[in-house]
Amino acid sequence: MAPIVIGTRATPLARIQADLVARRLGELGVDTAVRAMSSQGDRSLGGSFAQAKGVFTGELTAALRDGSVDLVVHSLKDLPVEDEPDLVIAAVPERERPFDLLLFAPGLTTGREGRASEATPELASLLDAGEDAAGRSVAAAADAFAPLPPGARLGTSSPRRQAGALAIRPDLVCCAVRGSVGRRLEWLQSGAIDALLAAEAGVLRLARSGELDERAMDILGFRLNLRSWPCAPGQGALAVQVLRGGRLDGHAAMAALDHPPSRAAAFAERSLLGRLGGGCLRPFGAWADARGAGPEGPVLHEVHALIAPDDWREPAAVGEAPRAVGAAASAADGTVDLDALTERIERGLAELGAGLTAGALFSAGQKTRAPSPETPDLIVTSEPTTIRRLTRRLDPAVRVAALPATAVEVFDTAWPADRIDLNRPRRQWPWLLVSSPNAARVVAERAARELVWGRLPWCALGEGTARALLAAGVPPNLAARAFGGQEFARYADRVLDPHCPLFVPHSARGGTTLVEALEAAGRQVTAWAAYTVHPNDDLDWPQGWQAAHARVLFTAPSAVSAFAASGLDWPGSCWAIGAATAAALRSAGAGNVKCAQEPTAAGIERLWLDEAGAQPKVNRDPRETE
Repeated sequence: MAPIVIGTRATPLARIQADLVARRLGELGVDTAVRAMSSQGDRSLGGSFAQAKGVFTGELTAALRDGSVDLVVHSLKDLPVEDEPDLVIAAVPERERPFDLLLFAPGLTTGREGRASEATPELASLLDAGEDAAGRSVAAAADAFAPLPPGARLGTSSPRRQAGALAIRPDLVCCAVRGSVGRRLEWLQSGAIDALLAAEAGVLRLARSGELDERAMDILGFRLNLRSWPCAPGQGALAVQVLRGGRLDGHAAMAALDHPPSRAAAFAERSLLGRLGGGCLRPFGAWADARGAGPEGPVLHEVHALIAPDDWREPAAVGEAPRAVGAAASAADGTVDLDALTERIERGLAELGAGLTAGALFSAGQKTRAPSPETPDLIVTSEPTTIRRLTRRLDPAVRVAALPATAVEVFDTAWPADRIDLNRPRRQWPWLLVSSPNAARVVAERAARELVWGRLPWCALGEGTARALLAAGVPPNLAARAFGGQEFARYADRVLDPHCPLFVPHSARGGTTLVEALEAAGRQVTAWAAYTVHPNDDLDWPQGWQAAHARVLFTAPSAVSAFAASGLDWPGSCWAIGAATAAALRSAGAGNVKCAQEPTAAGIERLWLDEAGAQPKVNRDPRETE
């Protein structure tokens, strides 16, 4: 028999996984050769644009179909749930640990204990501890995230992990850190991010193969409990895929390579995802435990699942915890029924959708009763979609009106895609610098049309910009804690390769100061005016409102400028999102200026409660919903 050609992705971890299968087949007396290929996902680094269906598997399955390889080795979690009629998963080898790890940057000052203390284990001890080890190596998800300081930058490109983390800690800023596991650990060690979520299976396989930097083994962190933090369906398991009806379909070596309990557990998790109509972008986690052997094979002992609604980014983008639905089933209650479990999850999602509340939004021209001190109303200088996100924590009886002070005009001109050179070494790829929330929306829309921009890594300037990208469905790869060009230049000098070009789309009314600071720091910058912000020339109070009684929330310095130019009287109470907007209000002569502590729905709620003297709404823990 000719040697079996094994196809795999070209990343270090994928090569290790293919070598594991090749070694096991060798033990069974089968000769093999490994052929590594680059996938579309490996060649792309940009946010959610890099996570479309099949980006990590398409090239491999194409090689399988054209006969270039005899079998391919995938991470099972990367395979689409839907069966492909001409392909079959011939074997699922024994599953590696399916846990997620939450790892902290070296020297991180935590919010609970000062520096991460000796109570937090090192990565080396986590990996040495067995899968069932109790004690300090395993933590409930809420306890593991508690030490992170407010506004910590969390590295993960997974919607499941992003939604799960923000359900526990809505103040976190998610960064879609991508690349190999080793590269992600480098980002963590550099301080570019404060914490990293990673699959233990991949980290463990790299460590066993000697592929991890020794310094990485000193990183502190926790292994997350699978009952409070279910893994991605199939996480830790490998899939050996062959052509249906081909020479390896039904081959004895494939049967010997298969581990029935691992197959049963992983396929139960994938079955739940399939029943819910989801793929890799669904914020869904499931962990199944299969033990023993019944008449038809291994029996499911317990199953735990957790899912967030598909609109989870709306609250998360303004710092509110996205709600989630958790469900579990155990053999102790009888046979684990996946259909019944699916029905419970779907019912919980439906209840979440019916239970969303927000302030009542009125159009600017709608007649309302005159405001009174007992029942004040709020005007927001933004468009309705943003307003709904910012005011969703307010009591529904609160009347909220839109007073759009500015409008964004996007220039219909070509962007300099011809200057993007992706033939550079990966570490020197160009970075797309997104400098404001307006730029975030413009860039996300452009990248949806011109995918080359989605392939670049993105860096957001500030938390507000990072959250605007999350709202657009494309969390940045990095979020710089910097205000202005000089601070960002120092950040880039510390984090990014000095040979990385920077692409900076900006407003025609600003952006040059940032570009000048970067160029003065020796950076190669390509900048262009991509849009402009116009003041609303027809700015006027909603019918029935009076300036002396009005409370107005200003969402940006440009809104302050537009309001000042309109000639309208300043409202009795001016609220600001952010220190820059508050400073602009004071400079323009506004009185009674109050600033939200954070640019979130919770921050707006606190301002409202301080003003109105009401009580906050009590939100259930999102993980209590079943």
